[in-house]
Amino acid sequence: MRVAVVGGGIAGLAAAWDLRHVAEVTVFEPNRLGGSILTTEFEGRPVDEGADAFLTRVPEAVQLCEELGLQDELVAPAVGASALWANGGLQRLPEGLVLGAPSDLGGLLQSRILSPLGLARAALDLVLPRRRPAAALSVRDLIADRFGAQVADRLVDPLVGGIHAGWTGELGAAEVTPQLVEATQRARSLLLGLRGTPKSGGGPVFLAPRPGVGRLVEALVRSLSEAGVRFLTEAAQAVTTISSGRVVVEPNPEPFDAAVVATPARRTAELLGPDAGVDALVRVPTASVVLLTASFPQPLPPALNGFLVPRAERRLMTACSFASNKWPHWSEPGRSVVRVSAGRHRDLRALELDDDALADRLLDELGQALGVALSPTATRVSRWPDAFPQYLPGHSALVAAVEQSVSQHHPRVALAGSTYRGSGIPACIASGRRAARMAALGSEVTAI
Repeated sequence: MRVAVVGGGIAGLAAAWDLRHVAEVTVFEPNRLGGSILTTEFEGRPVDEGADAFLTRVPEAVQLCEELGLQDELVAPAVGASALWANGGLQRLPEGLVLGAPSDLGGLLQSRILSPLGLARAALDLVLPRRRPAAALSVRDLIADRFGAQVADRLVDPLVGGIHAGWTGELGAAEVTPQLVEATQRARSLLLGLRGTPKSGGGPVFLAPRPGVGRLVEALVRSLSEAGVRFLTEAAQAVTTISSGRVVVEPNPEPFDAAVVATPARRTAELLGPDAGVDALVRVPTASVVLLTASFPQPLPPALNGFLVPRAERRLMTACSFASNKWPHWSEPGRSVVRVSAGRHRDLRALELDDDALADRLLDELGQALGVALSPTATRVSRWPDAFPQYLPGHSALVAAVEQSVSQHHPRVALAGSTYRGSGIPACIASGRRAARMAALGSEVTAI
């Protein structure tokens, strides 16, 4: 069996990994293998330009690392608190938050994030009647209904909205916060329901290879090559169409029995054509983000891993990670590496600035947040256009309909990537492995 994997991001590479022993696999990627995973040298040390860790409660990334023999290289972030830039300063986030939603009112009382009225409204969750969430409900509507607008906008949106580079008023609750939806079904009160959220077992929440997340891609590509997987990474050898059961590759058409398409939504629609029913994917909105990495000749707040910025603050930055607090091996003692994020869905200000102007703006805001003047010894700007699909209410149903249409029009063609069921590394790996099974088990097609 010959399988084409179109797209060499982590989803496509994961699909190739699962197919390597049951098929002759060719990976087509006209650009760079790894997609949005990229680790490069910064001041002599490997520092991630994109995601710097992966969740452990979603097991696919840890499992893949174990299969690649990387388990001894995995490290957890140094323990530290997080904060919120609000009310004119950095406010420690209270304990007991689940995706920003409180499971303990005591922590909220001790913080300065909510007003007295906001605290009183949050406490009403304990006496409000149970309400079954509607199927097409936004995250903000779910939280505001139980805890009020301040919890929704000052706690949940900076975290959940920041993870997805979007606004929780548009993101679907079932799509991006199923834990919160499930908690409403466990108890009359959402707060009490969150107290029953299953714990991860006490281990680290995040892990990453010590040399950076790019080590996962490096090991995966090397192992795939050793297993006989072929990589075609020149633009002239890009796939041009996948239609009527045929995978067409330029300059020379090659026969394939199946294909995994792990490309961005617009490219997927171009490859499969109008008859495949995937045009709806093009209408899934995306957000672009920019990441500034900067180093400083002095240590920065040692007790913090970073802080979030609520959209109501109207800052350019959306979050800041004190990266060398989180990953001490990223810098020398007495020095600091910081990563500052900018860019949200519908907020294009960061995209409109060149690298120098963007760095100046973000460094100025960082100095305001910390109350100090900052002079970096090095900076780096990493841009990730259209990197975050926005999972609106009903997105899951849309994906199911698209996959059903593809299976009818293109048997043994399966879709993978961040467009479908999550943009995190574990979700993309799971997507690729699922697509590999679907492509291998689908009905036979003739491909040239």
